[in-house]
Amino acid sequence: MQKQESTAILSAIGGACLWGIVWYPINILDTFGVSGLWTTFLVFSLLSFASFPFLVLAYRKGSFSISMLPALVIMIFGGLTNLLFFLALSHTSVVRALMLFYLSPIWNLIASRVVKGFPMAPKKIVVIIISLSGTAILLGAHQLVVPYWNNGDTFALVSGLCFAISVIGLQVSTGAPSWVLTVIHWFGAAFLALLGIIIMSPPSPALGNSNLWLPVLVAFALGNQATASLLILYSLTKLESYRVNILMLLEIIIGTVTFALWSAEAITLNELTGICFILAASLLDNLSKSRHGPQLLWHSKAAGIVKK
Repeated sequence: MQKQESTAILSAIGGACLWGIVWYPINILDTFGVSGLWTTFLVFSLLSFASFPFLVLAYRKGSFSISMLPALVIMIFGGLTNLLFFLALSHTSVVRALMLFYLSPIWNLIASRVVKGFPMAPKKIVVIIISLSGTAILLGAHQLVVPYWNNGDTFALVSGLCFAISVIGLQVSTGAPSWVLTVIHWFGAAFLALLGIIIMSPPSPALGNSNLWLPVLVAFALGNQATASLLILYSLTKLESYRVNILMLLEIIIGTVTFALWSAEAITLNELTGICFILAASLLDNLSKSRHGPQLLWHSKAAGIVKK
């Protein structure tokens, strides 16, 4: 039992590390001329097609059931979560993208209040205040100047909001296992990225240098995205989800440190302080959940529900 728990902890840490370096293959693909929209479409199309036979087989066996409305919520808003997060990493700094996405617990708390009528306990209000304070410091608002803001920041912020909405679909889909919800999530990301390509018409990846970007894209899809999802889902079957949430906060640290080392840019005091505030808020939020039974894995872009 202890060996299984240790393996599950290492799996959660591995998933966090893979999500922490997700910016790197996106950056490489961008330098090869594969834009964020095309990266999202190709990566999640590959994962969707690879998992589709298993989804059909499980459905025919009656292994799961899911209503149309929750499935659409997960597909649309879960898909937007991944799409916008990938775009954020292409249009703003890794630190800002991670921090603004990790405000998603605030949206979860608000959604729980609005949709389910859960009371806004004082501890929850403290979590929101700490998170918003960290964001203000990260953006430099404490210096009494208008914070710098770009499209990438908007993508990251809206990505977290979309994930909070997708949580509603996840919470009511108790008849479907986590991997099925993840596959629906992938389908949504691929479909919405395709719509974005049709509407925005970004330059197509050059087939002439596909020998350079195609191996990176396949490795990213299978070695990073699929592997991270499997590691996280495995850890959720062995550990309480609040513990996985806490371990997954390593994503912020890994992402920040690896980007700083790669770019040779020092982390500013504003960024470091903002990170500490948002990490503290996330820890407080998850530690408060440890007493309340089954919880949802809110942070992962390939999340699912596991009851403990």
